[in-house]
Amino acid sequence: MLEVLFSDSAAGSLKCGMNQAPLTGGACSFAVLGDGAGGKLPSRKESERLQREHEERERRLWAEAVPLPGDTRDILSFPLWLSIGPIDEEGIGPMRETTLMQLLSIYPRGRQTAAQILASTRERLEALLARAPHEPVRIWVDHTPDAACGLRWLLAQLHPLGFEKLNLQVVELPAQRPGKEGLTLGNLGELHPSEWGRLAQDARPLPAAQAAALATQWRALQAQNAPLRAVLNGVLVSAAEDLYDPYLRWVMDDLEDTFQEAALIGRTLGLFPLGFGDAWLAMRVEQWIADGKLEAVTKPDADCPAYHRTLRKSEE
Repeated sequence: MLEVLFSDSAAGSLKCGMNQAPLTGGACSFAVLGDGAGGKLPSRKESERLQREHEERERRLWAEAVPLPGDTRDILSFPLWLSIGPIDEEGIGPMRETTLMQLLSIYPRGRQTAAQILASTRERLEALLARAPHEPVRIWVDHTPDAACGLRWLLAQLHPLGFEKLNLQVVELPAQRPGKEGLTLGNLGELHPSEWGRLAQDARPLPAAQAAALATQWRALQAQNAPLRAVLNGVLVSAAEDLYDPYLRWVMDDLEDTFQEAALIGRTLGLFPLGFGDAWLAMRVEQWIADGKLEAVTKPDADCPAYHRTLRKSEE
């Protein structure tokens, strides 16, 4: 069975979930909360206790896990960030290449990473189109705009094969963690590797008529070709490039006149889980700098993201 996802972090977790042996032991990390330099590191005895607790939690999770058979070589990830940028093209074309290059350019060696993503996703798309007529395809989606776009984009690619000839299944991330009442989830990348088997039990067939309707929705979004696409009230819609600007402004209003850009972006993502990462917000801040609304006071180190710098609010 082919496993299709729209996030590399989710694909990595799924690969771990397909391992037959539970993944226990290894390293773990923990945060030390303190007042500046007053935070004290735990003793070796305390560190060993925390390590044992971590391993016990891992053991319990794997003991409760539902086995997930499969071959990790059948996992096909398409991390194309399709909720951002122009989409009026077929397949994975130059528009998507330009968008990924722009988004990932905020990171060190980001353009090289974008080139690698484009090359690998084009290979995976070719493999998917060749194998889908002969093998079941299970599509994993969550509540993010990229997954909503990815599902519709994928079906537009599969449409020429004839949906009535394909065996398509969809697994949708529930609002709560599988089997854990009250624990919410935002995206598939948050799943523990042991949880994929339980979630796979909720797979449902995707009827040809529904698949066709979703592919048609993608064509409509392509015709609109907006800067953004977002899920509003459960509906995927085209949106203007300043859709998320108010969230940045609300956070920035609580910052000093001179502030760390990383704090602005980090707090915005923490307070408003909008279903995307830091790159788009960093690009919006770049636009504010170009418009004279903000001023860059320092430059980021070469090995840091572009938003690791100090900004100053405009006096206007």
